[in-house]
Amino acid sequence: MKKLSKILLSTFLIALVFSTVSSFNVVAIESPDETYDIPTDTEQRMVQANIRTMFRFRQRTQLTFQANVNLDLDMDCDALRIGAKDFIVEIEGNQDLHMNMTCTREEIQLGLQMGNTYRIRNRNTYRYQEGFVAYMQCNGTFLQARLRIQATNENRVGSWAYYDEATDEWVSVPTTVEDGYLTATVDHFSYWTVLIPDNTLYVIIGVSVAVVAGIVVVAIIYYKKRK
Repeated sequence: MKKLSKILLSTFLIALVFSTVSSFNVVAIESPDETYDIPTDTEQRMVQANIRTMFRFRQRTQLTFQANVNLDLDMDCDALRIGAKDFIVEIEGNQDLHMNMTCTREEIQLGLQMGNTYRIRNRNTYRYQEGFVAYMQCNGTFLQARLRIQATNENRVGSWAYYDEATDEWVSVPTTVEDGYLTATVDHFSYWTVLIPDNTLYVIIGVSVAVVAGIVVVAIIYYKKRK
């Protein structure tokens, strides 16, 4: 019985270590060429073409920009409410652009509040828990852009989504995890955020329980064969 207890304890510890190690992200994203610490919520600055530039608002929210054209930025970031977020915009354009960006924790006028659930265009139910929404506008057209936000255990199964004013609904787009960031390629700017499938938490718990249970069963069978 003591041997069995030791085996079960060892199995549990191995499963716990495996779970912890697998939760870490290997981040290989390119470092910024220039970094600015912004002590307020607003900033206006020109980002030169092909210069990766980070703005750290109130030592909390990081906004990084890179474009193949000059980018004249007008930013407003509610960093005190948003907290620690790492957001990146990469733009491919064919002319210099003027861009307005407002970053908030919620957008109540759109029904975007922490913990709320939404049934979006593909009929699936999603939950808002990211605490970050970016409203972006450009004075000209661009070819494409990539939106990135640092992936966490909570959002890595989520999808970037935009607000469609014509239909008054949120629309998710194909999203992947690349270099430790939740990433989507987009062709327009609007209100953008990350939404999480509403059943994700239960799926994760179920898979974890199944894995641990499987390991325990294997350990018991192995012990019985050794007797």
